[in-house]
Amino acid sequence: MIRLLQLLLPILLPMMFLTSIGCKTASKSQSKNEASSDLTLSEAEARKARLANVSYDLNINLTDPGSTFQGRIDIGFDLLDANQPLRLDFFEGKVSNLRVNDKPVSIDNAKKAYWIELPAAELRVGRNRVQVDYTQAYSSQGQGLHKFIDPQSKDVFLYTQFQTFDANRFMPCFDQPDLRATFAMTVEAPAKWTVVSATMESAIKTMPGGNKLWVFPKTLPIATYLFSLHAGPFKVWKDQYQNIPLRLMVRPSMAKFVKPAEWFKVTKQGMKFFENYFAFKYPFKKYDQLFVPEFNAGAMENVGAVTFSERYIPRGAPTREERMDVYTTLLHEMAHMWFGDVVTMKWWNDLWLNESFASFLATLALYEATEFKEAWQEFFSGEKVWAYWEDGLVTTHPIQAPVNTVKEAFANFDGITYGKGAAVLKQLQAYVTPEGFKKGIQLFIAQHAMKNAELKDFIAALQTQTKRDLNLWSERWLRQSGTDKVTAQWTCEGDRLREISLINTPSEGARFRPQAVNVALFSKSALPILLRAEMNQPHETFKGDWSCPAFIYPNYGDYGYVAVKLDPASLAYLKKNLSQVQDDLLRTMVWDDLWQMVRSTEMPLKDYIEIVNAHFPKEKNRAVLNQIVRTIAPARSESNVTRYWPQTEAAKGSRTDFIVKTEVQFLRRFNEAKSADEQKIWLDNYIVAAQTPQALDHLATWARQEKINPGLPLDLDRRWHMARQLSRYRHPQAAAIVAELSAKDTSDRGVRAGMGAEAIQPDMAVKQKWVTILKEPKPSVSYANARTVMFSLFPEEQSDSKMVFAPDYYEYIKKNGNSENEVFVESIARALAPLNCEAKTSQVFKAFVEKEKDFAPSISRELKVRLQEDERCQKIRAASGL
Repeated sequence: MIRLLQLLLPILLPMMFLTSIGCKTASKSQSKNEASSDLTLSEAEARKARLANVSYDLNINLTDPGSTFQGRIDIGFDLLDANQPLRLDFFEGKVSNLRVNDKPVSIDNAKKAYWIELPAAELRVGRNRVQVDYTQAYSSQGQGLHKFIDPQSKDVFLYTQFQTFDANRFMPCFDQPDLRATFAMTVEAPAKWTVVSATMESAIKTMPGGNKLWVFPKTLPIATYLFSLHAGPFKVWKDQYQNIPLRLMVRPSMAKFVKPAEWFKVTKQGMKFFENYFAFKYPFKKYDQLFVPEFNAGAMENVGAVTFSERYIPRGAPTREERMDVYTTLLHEMAHMWFGDVVTMKWWNDLWLNESFASFLATLALYEATEFKEAWQEFFSGEKVWAYWEDGLVTTHPIQAPVNTVKEAFANFDGITYGKGAAVLKQLQAYVTPEGFKKGIQLFIAQHAMKNAELKDFIAALQTQTKRDLNLWSERWLRQSGTDKVTAQWTCEGDRLREISLINTPSEGARFRPQAVNVALFSKSALPILLRAEMNQPHETFKGDWSCPAFIYPNYGDYGYVAVKLDPASLAYLKKNLSQVQDDLLRTMVWDDLWQMVRSTEMPLKDYIEIVNAHFPKEKNRAVLNQIVRTIAPARSESNVTRYWPQTEAAKGSRTDFIVKTEVQFLRRFNEAKSADEQKIWLDNYIVAAQTPQALDHLATWARQEKINPGLPLDLDRRWHMARQLSRYRHPQAAAIVAELSAKDTSDRGVRAGMGAEAIQPDMAVKQKWVTILKEPKPSVSYANARTVMFSLFPEEQSDSKMVFAPDYYEYIKKNGNSENEVFVESIARALAPLNCEAKTSQVFKAFVEKEKDFAPSISRELKVRLQEDERCQKIRAASGL
């Protein structure tokens, strides 16, 4: 699964592995925890020890237009121990018939809130059969079987999302990754629908009354979270890769915005690359890809039926950056077909075996198999910068973190599992050699195909390809948290340099992590001199006789996972000459180093602003510019210059000057742009930066136009972005423009944009309305709509309004901190946190966090992150020099 778009979660767990406990203890644990759907590692291990050869045969009826669907499931399994009851996961839902080995079982006794307890008296050693007739509610929160009604066509679209522990929101099952099973299914659905699952349908039959019955043959043994069902009147495009049918699907109302030819081109490029790289043919017989509405995540690697968020479909011509983003995701999910689907982790502590590999291999495939040769630069500015941020939080954790429950697993879909893991694999590839790394992966896939695997299995396969001690590598890299810091110490003697010391400082409490980096010596004109450093000790000394360099960079090429602290001489040079450095990737990395110095208060914000003023106007590379813009445009990141600017009277004037200067720079770049892509990028940046009356007047004029100039038509999404910004700052024309767009754009995206434009306006009655709705025990709006509102309600300059609702926030989190609707509550915890970069509010928040500790891991994690980032803001302001 590509990372969750509300931006994600972990919690530091104790560095120990749980041992399995007996079935009797697991049974007591079930009874004790009936108020929670959570599944513990010990329960999963005990259940795995009892079960084998699981099969599911499903009959699903989707013809009821109401809020529920009906199912019948026939489950077969071999049981090794029949002395204890057996938990069959099933979230809420209603059971109308339950039979175990052809005997009826009391539903009142067996059905708990979140599972069915199969009585020991009806179980037997050997083959068992369980039959369940059930009714389950459609989801509006993106878990289980989600139902969406297109507001324009009134058509219904359904899709499932099961990772990590939501297959049991759709069907009774043994919902853990190491209980692989076969799935066969029939689905009765309206006649005009297309129904999609893990296998290609073997028959479509017409039923009495006109409905269609779709028959799906048995799958290969797969994990429950990788099975899926999707249905609706999709627009379908077809193609072929060798003998594999390819299909691409989307709602008809979104079809005109999709480019199927290019999509299939990249799909085929990816298939060819991965089959060659893994030396293992794609085994699942067909490959479907579906865009689905209101999707919580970015995408999901369901076997043979990958789902993508419609957020990847712009309603205008996409920029190169947007195309690269969606195709990175396409390749990420395709990589999962091998790392995740063919070989599946045994338990969620090895989630990184899925996500880290998919992130790294997607970038590798993007670079080697497609037109996007800037892939590694984008990898740094996206995945790696995310990883460094996450690794600097109090909630950081090892890449392979102990995971005691599935709720802890949900908290680990974060920048460590995705970004750091992928960056460490890039470092490991360089450490082992690219060819040895590839051969090790091929051996791993061959040995564990259609099975579950653990870290030790991967290390054992890779160890066959290198003499380096990979057990030491895995211990230091995968089971320690934090980021090492490296700096170069050097002094020239006249015009010669004869000695360089590379100082390597491990993160607090950690031991040195073995890795190889390139140390680059840069003169003002010649190509850099590269020195290879093996970083496995406090310092390494290089002796030689070189011309005195202008600066030294100790992680050239970005092969190491390490925080670079620029030495004083290099920092002084780069402050004056950064825009003249020729290497695009290096400039991207240096800009991030400078920003991290601000965030760690090693550099005053004032100095960073001076560097921006000196070099931003001269920069031309789009990826580097994007790196800078994220730090200076308020809506591009919550970690930005204007947030960190002191709110004193003395600093107000300089802050306003900076805002005006930023608007002018963005508008100038827009007007001077040579291509439509560049125009769109700078228009988007100008929209989010616009605050002054003059800039807002520009937006008000453009928002009513079909195009700004002949080469730049304005799509509805960009016009809505303008309307939102106008509402945010109460422009006189905002209400009229929002009304006009709402009348013109009646799509779900238009409805959602209208909600955001309403919520963001500085109107306390509107804030109260939405806070009341969001606090409802069962939200009356879909999570997709609610999320838009949450992250619109209180922009930075409206923090005083947010403080008014602090009592509501604390009451809500205290009441819902262990809610089964965890993804909703986690977003509330982040978006509405009553913090404003002031000590008095953070002290209240800190007292709440320290007192109320019994929350779900993702909620606890989000509270700690909010507090740390707010305290960081206070420190940066105090040290700003402004």
